[in-house]
This record gives sequence, C-alpha cells and structure tokens, in this order.
Amino acid sequence: MDIEHEKVLMNNDAEKYPAYRWVVLGSAWLVLACLVWAWFLIPSLAHYLLLDLNLNQTQFTLLLTAPFLMGIFTPIIGGALGDRFGIRVVIALCALGAGITGIARISATSFTLMFTLMSLYGVCYGVMMPNLPKLVGIWYPSHQAGIANGIILSGLNIGAALGLFTGPLFPGWKTAFVAVSALMLVMATLWVILGRNAPKGITILMPSIITGIKRGIVSKNVWLIACGQCLFMGAFVGLSGNFLIALEKIHRVNPQTAGAIASLLTWGVTLGNFLVPMVSDKVGLRKIFVSSGALVSATCFILAWYLAPGTATGVFIFAGGLFFGGIQPVLFAILVELPEIGPECLGGTSGVVSTLLNAGGFLIPLLVISPLLAPETAGAYTTGFFITSLIIAIIALLTAFLIETGARGKHRFR
Repeated sequence: MDIEHEKVLMNNDAEKYPAYRWVVLGSAWLVLACLVWAWFLIPSLAHYLLLDLNLNQTQFTLLLTAPFLMGIFTPIIGGALGDRFGIRVVIALCALGAGITGIARISATSFTLMFTLMSLYGVCYGVMMPNLPKLVGIWYPSHQAGIANGIILSGLNIGAALGLFTGPLFPGWKTAFVAVSALMLVMATLWVILGRNAPKGITILMPSIITGIKRGIVSKNVWLIACGQCLFMGAFVGLSGNFLIALEKIHRVNPQTAGAIASLLTWGVTLGNFLVPMVSDKVGLRKIFVSSGALVSATCFILAWYLAPGTATGVFIFAGGLFFGGIQPVLFAILVELPEIGPECLGGTSGVVSTLLNAGGFLIPLLVISPLLAPETAGAYTTGFFITSLIIAIIALLTAFLIETGARGKHRFR
C-alpha cells in the first residue's frame, strides 16, 4: 500500500470513522470483560460453592458451562434484535441484565436455582455477543477491522483471567459475586452514556428481524467462518481444560508449576488477539493469517505435549497460543468485510456464527475430546491432544475455500 493511498484512506477515515470509535469500542470491551469476569469467578470459588450448595462435580461443571449452553440457542435472536433495534439498546439491556442476574446469584441455596440464574446469565451473554462484530463493522474501516475485533475478543480472555485470579481474594463467594456484578452495572451505565449505534451523520438501515439471518444462512462464506469458529472454540476449551490435568497426572508436575505452564496458553492467545490481526490489517491480507495460524499452532501444541514437562513445553504452548489467538479475530474481520452481508445485517449473520462457535465450545470437548481422554493414560492424552491439534489444522482447510477480503484482495466490501 503506497503512501498516497494511505493518505486517502486516512482522510476518508477521519470523515466517516471519527476518533470516537475508540470510546465506543472501549466501552463495549469493559462490558464484555466484566461479564466474563463475573462468570469465571465460579471455578476460582469452587471450594465454597461445592460445600454451600451441596454440589457434585457434574452439577458444578453444568453451572460453569450453562452460559455456553445458552450461547447455542440465543445468538441468532440477539443478532437479529441488534439489526432491527440497533446495537446500543441490545448491548445495554444485556449488560444490565447480566449485572442484575449476577447479583441475584447470592440468593441461590441449591443447584437448581443457581443453574437457572447462570442460564439467564448465559442468555445475556449469548444475545450480546453477535452485536460486537456488528459494532466493528459499523464503526471501523476495513483496514482496522482485524485489530478492532482482536481488542474486543481479548476481553473474553482477560475477563476469564481476572475471574480465576481474583476469586480467592474475596472473603466468600457472595461477596465476590456482588462486587464484580456491581461493577458490571457501572460498566453497563457507562455504555448507556457513551455507546452509539453509528457515527454521527451515518445512517444504518434497520432491516426486518430475519433479513440478517437469511443472508447468513445462504452464504457459503458465513458457513465456512462459522465452522472455523466452531472448531476453534472446541479445541480451545478442550486444550485449556485438560492440558494442566495431563501435566499433573502423567508427568507428575506439581499443581503450581502445571498451572503456570497452562496459563501460558491463555496469555499467548491474548497477545495473539492483538498482534496477528494488527499485522493482517497492515499487510492487507486475511486468509494466510488464519491458515498459517492454524497449522503453526497445531504443530506447536503437539510438540508442547511430546516434549513435556521440560522448558520447551512452556515455549511451545505460548507460541502455539500466540498463533492460535489470531485465528478468531481475523475470521471475524472476514465476516465484517463479506460483500454479500453488509453492516446493516451483521447482527443476524454474526448470530449464526456465534451459535456454531458456542456449540463447538460445548459439544466438541464433551463428545470428542473427553471420551478420548477418559482412560487418563499417557497414550490417551497423546491421542486426545493429537486429535485436538488435527481439529485446529482443519481450520486451514476450511480457510482455503473462503474469499480474500483484505485490502489487497479482490473482494473488498469497503
């Protein structure tokens, strides 16, 4: 991209995409990070919850995964609502609903009531998520869509990390739920004040509630992206949930060291959320960063397990996370740029993608990875992690059939 072309882009951006877009993005990021933070207090407060609510392990797992389960059924509705009524009101209602539900959890005295509340929490999560790519599509030019999606998605990882880290710092689970959920309500209020549907002077059409869904369902590219996101989330949940356990059980690594090694995956993914889409924006290409990220990360994860528990394991799990973390935001950038969709229909289309994404996070670990790991032998973990890496590598195959939407591609929308 030559200097004169960059100047033209900058002038167009200043007119159509004001600097206020970073305020809108930052406000949405705070809402998402707090929502996930309040959710992921649950694993870090497991000791209290298991005792106070008299839970067994299966019930506890259902509490943690209830939002994922609701995320299978609600994103299409949430995206369609965003298309029809605008992102501002939908995100605001979801944020306020999550804050109120988060506080209401302190009233739970049994599994049934807590599961009901976590399911309602998941409805807020599922309805809100497809409106975040729509926000990026409305507020950001194509050559910044990658980094904008990366920033938003980093809220998921940072929110989860905050939940896992801060839970033990509170004197009890009720105090933790109230404190973080109250902060969620503050962030919701901030979004109500600062959030906007679109830049001033830009009119976003609000089509019928099913238009975006219909466009997404008939698009080959949307289904390829959705399947890629499904495989991504399934592999991520399966790997992050079992690698630490495998280090402890097979290689006799102490829990503190195993936790430190496993956390490198999360930190690598978080860094990848920023770096990979930033480079993709700069280079003006999308597909190569998804396919190479899938193949490199799959290879790194296999090597991390085969070389365990040495120093190389930490190096490869972090490097794999770095490349792996770029896949999701770049796929969402392609979704934002698809010429057959358009920003006015991005909500419903993103709902289709989010539905498969959450289905992958719930079903792939449950039906594919967990049965392979069930014997809890070295061979079982080797097979399980190999299949997990193969699932990641398949994303590269799907990407081959996608159109190139980057600035240097032939199918630019903007």
